[in-house]
Amino acid sequence: MGSAARLFILLVVATSASGCGKTIDSGHRGVYYNWRKGTDIKNVLGEGFHWLAPWNKIMPYDVRTKDRVERLVMLSKDQLQIRCDVSIRYALASSRVAELHAKVGPEFYQMLIQPVLRNATRDVVSRYESIDAYRSRSKIEEAINKRINETLAQYHYFSVDRVMLRRMEFPKVVVAAIERKLAMKQEAEREKFSLEKAKIVAQRKLVEAEATAKAQAILKAELNDALLRWKGIEATLSLAESNNTKVVIVGAGKSGLPLILGGDAK
Repeated sequence: MGSAARLFILLVVATSASGCGKTIDSGHRGVYYNWRKGTDIKNVLGEGFHWLAPWNKIMPYDVRTKDRVERLVMLSKDQLQIRCDVSIRYALASSRVAELHAKVGPEFYQMLIQPVLRNATRDVVSRYESIDAYRSRSKIEEAINKRINETLAQYHYFSVDRVMLRRMEFPKVVVAAIERKLAMKQEAEREKFSLEKAKIVAQRKLVEAEATAKAQAILKAELNDALLRWKGIEATLSLAESNNTKVVIVGAGKSGLPLILGGDAK
């Protein structure tokens, strides 16, 4: 065996004996790759230092929650452009990063999450007229969340916390039309309030009029001639018994009651 071969063997043995390694940072997991066997899908390395031979590798994956923003241009149902900033907050499933590495690779966001996010957002927005989309931001957001969770759930690699529409920009013609519609709606609401108020006042007056008419009808029914004569006699007797009144009776009036000419006060 030549000296070069012996030197190579000594280097391999020394390296293997001393070993080398890699530190997995906080919030990360490691995927072990063996140069002969390939990726170890069954085992995921946790945080800390891990020994490995220099010809093998450890690929770190960040499993902390991340937020990515996509700037999209979409068409509404009435074929108007809507610009939107949509963000997705997600995290990798720690126990499945090795499988993710073997089947998809480090570019998993561009391969899986990004196209799903873009397609879901465009599909949901395209179902709305531009004016309706302007007023239905929360509904659109909920529909996108549902669509993305249903699609990504089949991979089991991610957990999606939330998809949010951070900004939606509409054409000026849409904004102007919405402002006019809102102004018309406010005016209609003011008119409706005025009409309802007038209706309430009219109903109150009608009730008052009906009550007055009913009272007058009752009073008219009770005020017959006999009652009026009796009340007149009571008043006459009251005046006659008064110490400050002198009553002169000269005959009867049309009602049959005495006529009171008057008296001198003391």
